[in-house]
Amino acid sequence: MRILHTVNIGFLAGGAEKSVNLLATEQARRGHDVRIVATDLLAPGPGQPVFAHDLFPALRGGSQRLFGLFWNRRAHRMMRELIRDFQPEVVNHHTIGEFSPSIIAACRGRAQIMSAHGPEDWTLGLLKWTLATATRPWGLSAVDRLRYLRLRWVQRPAYRMQFRYIDRFVAVSRFMAESIAPDAGRIPVFVVPNCVEPGFAPRAVANADRVLYSGRLERVKGVEYLLEAFRKVLADHPTARLSIAGEGSDRARLEESAADLVAAGSVRFLGWLSREALAEQIAQSSVVVVPSLWPEVFGRVLLDAFVTGRPVIASRVGALPELVGEDRGLLVEPGDSTALAGALGELLGDLGRLERMGEAARAFSGRFAIDKVVDELEAHYADAIAGTRSV
Repeated sequence: MRILHTVNIGFLAGGAEKSVNLLATEQARRGHDVRIVATDLLAPGPGQPVFAHDLFPALRGGSQRLFGLFWNRRAHRMMRELIRDFQPEVVNHHTIGEFSPSIIAACRGRAQIMSAHGPEDWTLGLLKWTLATATRPWGLSAVDRLRYLRLRWVQRPAYRMQFRYIDRFVAVSRFMAESIAPDAGRIPVFVVPNCVEPGFAPRAVANADRVLYSGRLERVKGVEYLLEAFRKVLADHPTARLSIAGEGSDRARLEESAADLVAAGSVRFLGWLSREALAEQIAQSSVVVVPSLWPEVFGRVLLDAFVTGRPVIASRVGALPELVGEDRGLLVEPGDSTALAGALGELLGDLGRLERMGEAARAFSGRFAIDKVVDELEAHYADAIAGTRSV
């Protein structure tokens, strides 16, 4: 089978990119002819290899982006050429905001699957979470209110007009499937979860007072509330240590706010980590925290933690409650640093409970094995190919 994947970013920047890379690697291992196309929107950091085979030029500048996000003529032309040369049997779109709706039209006549990994320009129920000021308790900024109106009444309709070429939607969680159902209309929506990443394995808990955050350092991820909670935890657990893995636009602000904790050795900012380095950090941890403010539609790091045998403390938002059961973690309200501190205080130092919850987490992770996930996805590919619309 010839499979083409589209994704905004062509290196391991976050969960969606990891998922695309994992799927494509497994599909290629099975003998499929696989190709990935991305944009050069961002430059990879040190140790972040580019996995995309083709990089389309990203939209630059104000006016170019304003009109190009509605209809990217260059991306449309380049994709038509790629379709002609590669002749894919199925196109699996992932995050495509930088390509614009034109990328769907460019693939007309091919089976097309739209995988929903998170808030996109076409997801009405999650639309505000594409905006920078979405986490503000007093609401969006004036500029973002105007952006929201543009997204809702101009950008989203442009996508929905092209959805006539989409054969089916695939969501990574029940929460995401329910969120995009109004956007999909009559197009069927199915749930195919993310898969476990290779390189993670069960490890015994060596320290009962080690906390780990792994993810992008953006305001929507709630790391500032984790830092506030950790300050409170240190009063009762002075030997506790917090490691923060990841990069993002909020890193400088977070480091400045925690400068005293860093100087004291209680907090470490590790930057972006390779898969091997992240696996080791999870193995050294007692508990992994996902303090997100926005509605996470899955949360890949949860699977990494569960495979290793680590419980997770997460915000009660989005799909996180689907994954974090009472036997394998704790849920708290987003942005509530006091509740988060209380949850950490419950687990830190209690080696027996950490081990019991970790074992339950490890057992739960078995349902996300990569062979099961790719089998499900390939079945959807076959069904879509069998019913492919004519040009």
